[in-house]
Amino acid sequence: MDRITDRAVKEWINRFLTVISDKYSAEKVLLFGSRARGDYLINSDVDMIIVSKKFEGVNWLKRLRDVSVEWEGLVLLEAICYTPEEFEEKKKEIGIVSEAVKEGVKLIARGKRCIPAHKQM
Repeated sequence: MDRITDRAVKEWINRFLTVISDKYSAEKVLLFGSRARGDYLINSDVDMIIVSKKFEGVNWLKRLRDVSVEWEGLVLLEAICYTPEEFEEKKKEIGIVSEAVKEGVKLIARGKRCIPAHKQM
């Protein structure tokens, strides 16, 4: 098994973002949880919210399976996939989405990559 390093995880995330952008035309991707906060362990999972119009009419379990197939990392990916409308509704509620919006790191916004230099993945 390959050695899991911080650099390797960042490379997996960057490759994944390229695939998700191309295949799903992701409008928004948020990294949240320990990797966004910076208090992760080297084998901590990667938590993401992915927003795409291509999820319309697709059941949530199929969305997750389809997106997870694209992940090539050795750490677990925990993805939550929403349509833009679902995301807008969920961010108004108390829960994971509203917390991710407040404390997460925007990796893609309005369909463009936007990893801020001052925040670490």
